[in-house]
Amino acid sequence: MSLTLGPFHFISAAGGIADVAAGRERTDALAKIDERLPQPNSLRRAGDDTKSAVLAATELLRAEKIAVSDRVGLYVGQQQIALDYCSRFIQASYREGPRMASPMFFSESVANNVATHASLTLGIKTLAQTFIGTRAAGIQAVIAASEDVESGLVDIGLVLVLGVSTAVSRDAYQAVFQPLRRQNRPDLKFLRGAVAMLVRRDAPGQPRITYTGVRVLGFGPRAQLNAVGHLWTEADVRMTDGTRVLDSTLVMARARSLGVIRRIGPTTPFGEDPGECYALDPFVRILVDGVRHPGGEGRAVICLGEEGTASMIALDGPGRLVPEAVQS
Repeated sequence: MSLTLGPFHFISAAGGIADVAAGRERTDALAKIDERLPQPNSLRRAGDDTKSAVLAATELLRAEKIAVSDRVGLYVGQQQIALDYCSRFIQASYREGPRMASPMFFSESVANNVATHASLTLGIKTLAQTFIGTRAAGIQAVIAASEDVESGLVDIGLVLVLGVSTAVSRDAYQAVFQPLRRQNRPDLKFLRGAVAMLVRRDAPGQPRITYTGVRVLGFGPRAQLNAVGHLWTEADVRMTDGTRVLDSTLVMARARSLGVIRRIGPTTPFGEDPGECYALDPFVRILVDGVRHPGGEGRAVICLGEEGTASMIALDGPGRLVPEAVQS
């Protein structure tokens, strides 16, 4: 038995994967998102990022003709997307008093709000897990889904991975990497979106998962080298010959992080960067590379995110997208 990953259904504020691959940005990409959402749903006051994730999951399950049951598990990977709601709740509490602050702000500020909305809207009543982080969170969600499918706890792992850019998250991101530049910080390109994918046993036409791993070995350059080295060594013996190995790093730490990765092994040039999208980034790279370089080669991404944290995922073929004709 082998586990497969796919198909993928990608939704973003910039458009589809073909748009991202071509460097285009569609300003109307999310214009009719409310009309496409299933009814009834719990999303009236939710943000577009949460709506995109739930919509991606809904349309993926519909395209694959999968009915929600107790054999379907939900796994979400994201950064802490609720920072804006946390900020609004705190500001309203100070300004109007805790009793007058909108309870909507509080409910949307919890870390697992996406999993909650997806479970309520789709009717998922079994396990739902949320992983928080930058590069590793989405791969951790795939790992958890794989473990549960392999053990027989569920038959299908529905994985949702989000890349979110809020005002608070952008400010926090820049403050970490440019703490001395409080004014006139450079404008960074961000990509807001979500991807839904399925982990199953031997799904026809979908690439096999040949390797997944996460390593946290401490702080500093030496720890990063060790983390990347462990992953590369383990993956190298499992990846299919000719696999295109891509890299994924935080945009503002890219020069330093690439120096670490390329001391361990060579990666395939990616081309124009899609923009910072945190946990979503490795999956965007797999899909974009499939558009820019069509072919049956395996695809892998090695990620260097937080200090000392590295993660990697490898497939024995390109990621398969849900056909556009059945997306909506």
